Amino acid sequence: MDGAKGFKTPCKQDERRKSVKTVLGTPTSVVIPASPFMKKLGYGTGVSVYLMKRSPRGSSENSQSPWAVKKINAKLNNIHQSIYQQRLNEEASILKNLQHPNIVGYRAFTKAKDGSMCLAMEYGGDKSLNDLIEFKNEKGEGPFPATTIWKVALHMARGLKYLHNEKKLLHGDIKSSNVVIKGDFETIKICDVGVSLPLDENMMVSDTTLHYIGTEPWKPKEALEDGGIITDKSDIFAFGLTLWEMMTLAIPHVNLPDEDDGDSFDEDDFDDDSYYEALGTRPPLNMEELDESYQNVIELFSLCTNEDPKERPSAAQIVDVIEANTEE
Repeated sequence: MDGAKGFKTPCKQDERRKSVKTVLGTPTSVVIPASPFMKKLGYGTGVSVYLMKRSPRGSSENSQSPWAVKKINAKLNNIHQSIYQQRLNEEASILKNLQHPNIVGYRAFTKAKDGSMCLAMEYGGDKSLNDLIEFKNEKGEGPFPATTIWKVALHMARGLKYLHNEKKLLHGDIKSSNVVIKGDFETIKICDVGVSLPLDENMMVSDTTLHYIGTEPWKPKEALEDGGIITDKSDIFAFGLTLWEMMTLAIPHVNLPDEDDGDSFDEDDFDDDSYYEALGTRPPLNMEELDESYQNVIELFSLCTNEDPKERPSAAQIVDVIEANTEE
């Protein structure tokens, strides 16, 4: 799911059914409906995500649970179709080998009735964290409660610890639109692993043929520099900015005029120089909106957004600190 407006990541009809294997290795027959018959959950450049409600065939709970289905947009030209097809293939291959309560799970990779390739995933919720941020903005509300941000931080950090330490993978595009929420933060899951990169034993992306994609406002300094060394700490910087999003209800470094000014926003008003100069740095907080309950969140945000990657904590360290200061 990729709904941050303005900053999207590049997240036949021969057969109606195709035999695929689930993450548990059990063969299943899957029919993906055409897009108009499914509710759209989110979108990104080149792809859309839909809710697929499934008929209760069988008695197991998993066989009846809804799926989130990522499809390549049919209107793309052939060149872009090929690019996003490759990315979807890679995401399916990566996701199939992941299994963690804070990572959206793999369900199937097959063709829809209209011939488009689809990645069926666990339904992690119909709202991204970015959606919830936008809803609060539209209502003119203040930041999320500190306890909510702390909970999101813990569950995201657990997912990143699993990716980094157990799977030796850098997510590569952490931000609010790649975190899906069910209900009132009942579950919190990281999604969109399509641009993940392998980490070596030193937690570095040492393969020089691979490049960090990310999304510009969330990129750390090392990903913006030629020859910058990408490590697990690159995810940590973006993780810190995701906490900042929940405190500010804004996109990092994108300073738009206040709607109360009365004038509609003009692209010419956007300060490109200030924006590009700020990328990879720690954005400021309006401390007047944050009382003492946010102290731990602010300290964690500050540590994670240090410009020096070596000074940022690891995901495992973050989990240890939050668990030591959390009652669950």
